[in-house]
Amino acid sequence: KKSGAVGVDILPLPGVDVVHNLNSFPYPFADEEFDLVVAEHILEHLEDVVGVVEEIHRILKPGGKLEISCPHFSSADTFTDITHKHFITSRSFDYFVPGADLFKYGYSQRAKFKIICKELGPRPWPLILKPLGYLINRFPIFYERRFAMIFPVGVIYILLGKLATEKIN
Repeated sequence: KKSGAVGVDILPLPGVDVVHNLNSFPYPFADEEFDLVVAEHILEHLEDVVGVVEEIHRILKPGGKLEISCPHFSSADTFTDITHKHFITSRSFDYFVPGADLFKYGYSQRAKFKIICKELGPRPWPLILKPLGYLINRFPIFYERRFAMIFPVGVIYILLGKLATEKIN
């Protein structure tokens, strides 16, 4: 747990400040309470990712950030962990980004974000693999369609910035 963070988990484990099932809405936080929400290896375990992202959008302050890290679908760990319910690609969160191709499907009217950063693979890439990492991140869709299962990256990191939306009750 990072210093100053509010730890949330379904179990009262060390470092947990708020015991809450993240599949249950609303979350026990006020609107626009946080500058940053870190979702580190959690979204792939939850039932309703759209609902979760909408709740996170609600509790983020204007201009707040959502930092996501999770297994990339190419990771063997994605399929090994039977508690994983979702498989994440470089475009999975484009559904929340106005102007992105996938946004048009309208899965969420409450959560709108801009992509600040998106990286596939380890952070940082080992020196010997940096050229490969550069190519993968320069052409992520081509990589995912042609090479992801041959050269798996393991993880994906996405940083989203909250965009203003009208309140929907």
